[in-house]
Amino acid sequence: MAQEKKKRPCRSKVKKSSPVQQDGTEDGLAAFLRKIKSAFEEGQLELAIGILSQAAKYVSETSNLSSSEAVLWEKFGAHLISTGEIEQLVDLLPKMVKIHPWDSNVHSHMLFTLHHLPEVDQQMIFDEHKRWAEIHAPANKIELFHDNVADPDRRLRIGYISPDFRMHPVAFFVESLLNGHNRKNVEVYGYGNVAKPETATEYLKGKFDYYRNIYGLDIQSLIHLIREDKIDILVELAGHTNDNSLTALAYKPAPIQVSYLGYPGTTGMQQIDYRLVDECVNPAQSQKYYTEELIHLPEPFICYNFTDLKSPVTAPPVEQKGYITFGAFKNNCKINSHVMSLWAKILKANDNSRLLLRFAKGSDQNIRNHYLRQFEFLGINPNRIEIGGWLTYIEHLRQYENVDIGLDTFPFNGHTTTCDALWMGVPTISLFGESFASRLGLSLLKSVGLEFFAAETAEEYVAKATALAQNHQSLVKIRASMRERMLSSRLCNSKNFASGLENAYRKMWHRWCKSRGVKMSDKKNRTNSKPAAAREILGIS
Repeated sequence: MAQEKKKRPCRSKVKKSSPVQQDGTEDGLAAFLRKIKSAFEEGQLELAIGILSQAAKYVSETSNLSSSEAVLWEKFGAHLISTGEIEQLVDLLPKMVKIHPWDSNVHSHMLFTLHHLPEVDQQMIFDEHKRWAEIHAPANKIELFHDNVADPDRRLRIGYISPDFRMHPVAFFVESLLNGHNRKNVEVYGYGNVAKPETATEYLKGKFDYYRNIYGLDIQSLIHLIREDKIDILVELAGHTNDNSLTALAYKPAPIQVSYLGYPGTTGMQQIDYRLVDECVNPAQSQKYYTEELIHLPEPFICYNFTDLKSPVTAPPVEQKGYITFGAFKNNCKINSHVMSLWAKILKANDNSRLLLRFAKGSDQNIRNHYLRQFEFLGINPNRIEIGGWLTYIEHLRQYENVDIGLDTFPFNGHTTTCDALWMGVPTISLFGESFASRLGLSLLKSVGLEFFAAETAEEYVAKATALAQNHQSLVKIRASMRERMLSSRLCNSKNFASGLENAYRKMWHRWCKSRGVKMSDKKNRTNSKPAAAREILGIS
C-alpha cells in the first residue's frame, strides 16, 4: 500500500520580519546572531539561512563586521558542516563574503565545500578554483629566478609543506612516504604550519632531515626561508584546506612546485607545476579540470601506514549478534541526503540490520537528533541507527570489531577511514563517479584486489551491499584474509611507493634542468629509475 507522503523534518518557512534592530547597534547584531543560533539548535536550518540572508543586506549597508563578528558568521558555517548541510553552506558563503570581503582562507573553504555537493559539476568547480587564483595568486607574483644548481643527477632537496603534521589523515600517509624515501637520492625538509603542535608533530619532526616550524611566519619570511634552504621541489600537501600556504607558493619560492595528497582537486594556480595522482583516481581525460600537469604514479598513489599491529582482526559481529551491522566512520560533511537515502534502502533490504555512524560531533545530542530525524523521514526506525563521536585512534580501530560491512560516502569517498576499515578486516562498498574524490574508494579497493565491491551506479551500490550482507560465509573468509591481502599489496609497501615517487621527482628535475640549457647525456638519463616507466609517469617522450 502506498505510504502517505511525509513532510521533510527540520524545514521551516522563512519569516519575513527582520530580527535585527534598525539602529545599527551592537545589541541589534547580537540579537540577530542569537536568533540564528536558536534556529539552528531547533533544527530549523531554512529559517536560519533565511535570517542570515535578510541580515546580510542590512549589515552591508549599515556597518562593517568586526573580526569577532566575522568569526561568529564563520562559526555558523561550521554548524552547517556539522549537520552535513553542505548545499546550504555553499549558498551561505557567497552571501557572507558580500559583507566580509574575500579572504583567501574563507574563499578556499568555499572551494573545499564544492567537492562535497551531491551533484558534482567538475567544470564549475574548476572555474571557481581558477577564479580563486586570479584573485589571490595572480601569475604576476611569480619570481622566475632560481639559483638552484642544475645538475640532473645530484641529491635533490624535497620540501613538504603542510598544516597537518599532527594527528591527521595526511600525517598517516606522509609518515609512510618519509619512511620509504632513499636518503641517498633525496634530502627531505618539512615546513609545518601547525597551529597546535601535538605529540604526533614531535614524532614526525624526527622523520625529516630538517624541520621548520613556519606557524605565524608572514608570507615574505616563509618565501625567504624556502629560498634560503635551496629547495628543488616543493610539495604542498593541503590544497585549499585550512591553514594552507598557497598564497606563499604564488611567488614560486622553489623552481618546481607540486600538489599532492591533502586535497581532492586542482589548486587553480599556474605556479603549481604538477599534481601527483594515479590513473584510477585521475584518468587521462580528467586533465582538462586541472591547471597542474597530472603525474600518474604507480597505483595506488598513496601508501597506508599500518601503525597498529596489535589490534586483532575479529570474527564478523553478525556471528554473535545474529544481524548485520553496517558502518560508516566518515567526516559527516560527506554525509548528504543522497547517501542517507541509499543507506536507508540498504537497511530496508536487510531485515533487522543496523547502521553505526561515527564522526567528530557525533556525541552532540542535537547533532545526533538531526540525523535520526532524517533517517526517520526515510522510513528507518531511529533504534536501528547508532551515532557516536570520535575516539582515540586505537579505540577507533577497535570499533570496527562491531561492523560487518563498511559503507562509503559519495561523491566524496572516505580515504584514511576506508584504509582503516580494510586493515581491520571490514570490506567496504564504495560508489564511484568521475571526480577524484568519488574514485578514492575504487582506487583503494582495486589496490587490494577487491574492486568488485566498487559500484558504478546507486542501484549497484545497494545491490552489492545487500548481496554481501546475505552471504555470511564470504564475510568470514574476507575478514580473515584481509590483513594479509593488504600487507602483500602496494598499498602497504612504503619502499616501492617512495621509489615510484622519487622516479617522478627525478624526471621533473630533468625537465627543469633541460629548460636551463643542460644537455642530458645517455648516462645521465640512466638514473636509478627505469627511463621508460618514468617517461610514462610523466607522460612525456
